[in-house]
Amino acid sequence: MHLEFEMNIIKTKELTQSYIEKINNIVKSQDEVKHLPLYFDFSDDRCTYYLCFENEELMSVIALFEIDIDVYEAIAYTDPANRCKGYFKAAYTYLCNDLDKDCDISFICERNYSPSIETAKSLSLTYECTETMMELDLSSYNAEPVFDIDIIKEDDIYYIFQSDIEIGSFCFYTFTFNTDDIYFHSFNIYEEYRNKGLGKLSMSAILYYLKSLGKTKIHLQLLLENTPAYKIYKELGFIITSEISYYKKIID
Repeated sequence: MHLEFEMNIIKTKELTQSYIEKINNIVKSQDEVKHLPLYFDFSDDRCTYYLCFENEELMSVIALFEIDIDVYEAIAYTDPANRCKGYFKAAYTYLCNDLDKDCDISFICERNYSPSIETAKSLSLTYECTETMMELDLSSYNAEPVFDIDIIKEDDIYYIFQSDIEIGSFCFYTFTFNTDDIYFHSFNIYEEYRNKGLGKLSMSAILYYLKSLGKTKIHLQLLLENTPAYKIYKELGFIITSEISYYKKIID
């Protein structure tokens, strides 16, 4: 493709206020087309930005997060009015050439947003998985006690007991911006107690327990492919807030 403009790629870990405003303008333009559950944390010092400009106008941005040695995650936005003009591909090519060999990059995109999916396919990225984000409003949830399930906290882990037998565990943390909201994670029914209906029973007891602590909203995420857990959460009233898919690029 021959591009009739003066293109410039800038790599930086320190964004100026002007760059931040330009990135936010692209996100705002995208929101007017379709809101995507992908966010830039400008305070994250693990992040490197690749900015593609046409003259002085920002056209595409990739934020690359270093998760581990030679393991990265990336999110990207392109000005919706200037898609399919090579801006993202230029930034992507620069990024791939910039990184060391033998590293993995997982690009994150909204599951059902066709422009992102089509771009991933055009670049021969490999689908990895989809994470589903769900939430439940505990303030209006009719939680009832489950009398044969007990929950005991030790340090930051909550253990689940049925008739004095430990059958599983879970964890959660409270959001700093709202202490009544929690992120629920690491829910696990031990293997020998699975397929006996204890997952849903335990989760019902957990919701009652959390509501008794004054928590008003619970957030969680799980793999879309985790069908048993997904079914439990849906039956208990959780709603899907977003779904993001991961597409991998191996640089070798």
